[in-house]
Amino acid sequence: MSTVETTVDDRVVPEGLTDARILIADDDPLCRRLVAGVLRAQKFTNIAFAEGGLSAVEQVRRFRPDLLLLDMQMPDMSGLEVCRQIRAQPDFADAPILVQTATVDRKRMGELFAAGASDFLSKPINPSELIARVVVHLDRWNSLRALRDYRERISGELEAARRMQVELLPDPITLQWAARTADLRIASYNRSSSELGGDLWGMLPINNGAFGIFLADFTGHGINAALNTFRLHALIHEYKGLHDDPGALLSMLNERLVRLLRVGQFATFMYVVVDHRAGVLKCASAGAPPAILIQGANGRARLCDSSGFPLGVERGVRYRTSRRKFPVGSLLLLFSDGLSEFPDATGGRVGDDGLKAALDACGPALTPQEVIQRLCATAGMSDSCPLPDDTTIVCLDRRAMPRSRGQSASGHGSSDRAASQPAANSSHGGR
Repeated sequence: MSTVETTVDDRVVPEGLTDARILIADDDPLCRRLVAGVLRAQKFTNIAFAEGGLSAVEQVRRFRPDLLLLDMQMPDMSGLEVCRQIRAQPDFADAPILVQTATVDRKRMGELFAAGASDFLSKPINPSELIARVVVHLDRWNSLRALRDYRERISGELEAARRMQVELLPDPITLQWAARTADLRIASYNRSSSELGGDLWGMLPINNGAFGIFLADFTGHGINAALNTFRLHALIHEYKGLHDDPGALLSMLNERLVRLLRVGQFATFMYVVVDHRAGVLKCASAGAPPAILIQGANGRARLCDSSGFPLGVERGVRYRTSRRKFPVGSLLLLFSDGLSEFPDATGGRVGDDGLKAALDACGPALTPQEVIQRLCATAGMSDSCPLPDDTTIVCLDRRAMPRSRGQSASGHGSSDRAASQPAANSSHGGR
């Protein structure tokens, strides 16, 4: 019969560990009592017992121990099988299991560790070794749980922030209004490279059916970049009187961001006012990738000027407004550099010229969402592939729209209305 030595070195168990729930699983009642006595001598009082393997599995479900002291050999179920069954429970996949054994068989111990044992104790149990190992594993278990709780909390907060960031994007009602008022179709793609991103696009109703479209891309990724998108969104709506003047709006935003952003932070920014009645675009750029414009039914894709300092770099910069014709039959594409600089399987990048060629190959029969899908495919970007950079694409289409079931007289199919804005966990599709 195995015994437990009765002496234990004087030691102080760290505060907070003595409240831990400890389950002792052993078919020998004397061993159970002796081990419990050593633990109680060190102020561990929250102790439960299992008289065999089956009882141990059941007690784990009911008692939910912080640590299990498990005899390796029990008549109804071996310690090896107990480990396997406990580790199969998600809540106990990492809980410490200390196996007690009278024989040290290296092959057998290898099987035990593979089954999920955390450590082992040789019988007869040495009290000092028992307490030392219990303390070490309980401390690690508490640290692991604290880290897991922290990660879950941070994950929840990031998800809440992501939802808030998605809410900054144009809502379906605004996009439906713009599509119907301007007699065009709108589709978009917005996907972050991590939980939060530095890309932001939006729509600003102006007057007489005109509206503005902006696309911003902040340096970096994650929380800092996302916080800057919230700042920018607030600033844009603060200067409502400048929404009809792209150059003046960018100049004012730059002055504000120079004071707000830390050194090294900046944003590229493209702003376009769409006046469908006059068939004109008014544009200003702050170092953004050039918009691509097809003018009229027989037009070819060409790049719009994108000169200008990024926002937040230097005080006193004045941005100019340029004009472009935008008659019926035209198409406008805005995008962040996450599209043009996306590395395909060979490391190549489609670039602005590649996007122009791909856009020329997209006939008017394609919906704006299908155009975006073609461009993503040309760049080598799939729904499942990870993104090295946040990516946003906005397509405004004034080309012929053949009427079909589900389309109104103005030709807006339900699949191409505002609800084309993808959520962060979707590469294409609804908001």
